[in-house]
Amino acid sequence: MGAVARAPSRITLGLLAVLGLINLVRGAIHVFLPDSGAGVIAHFDLAQGGRTIVFLLAMIGAGQIASGLVELLVVARFRALAAPLLAIELLRALLAVYIAFVSKSVGTGYPGARGIAISAIVLTLAVVWEVARPRPKA
Repeated sequence: MGAVARAPSRITLGLLAVLGLINLVRGAIHVFLPDSGAGVIAHFDLAQGGRTIVFLLAMIGAGQIASGLVELLVVARFRALAAPLLAIELLRALLAVYIAFVSKSVGTGYPGARGIAISAIVLTLAVVWEVARPRPKA
């Protein structure tokens, strides 16, 4: 007899919905603000390489908007993809922690520095929950 497929937990769906909304908002900030938020929000010095920073943040924002739409679409319609998408988000968060605090750190004086670590912890707990929770009886 084959394994019984299980629906994603409400925790997983709720977390993906929140991530989707966050990604849409921060993506829109990066894409639509003239300085991509680098100056007015993060207070980066744009005197040297400012155009490159703004460009790169805008490109990241495009990806964030796409990710947000995918996350919301999975929650609304393609729930079988919720657990794998949550695992992908965890990988993204763990890589962000590595980049932000180990390999390419610029310190912690920018918006989102604390959120990077918090999101990695929350996503780790959510993935562990999704994997460890009881399976439905056949």
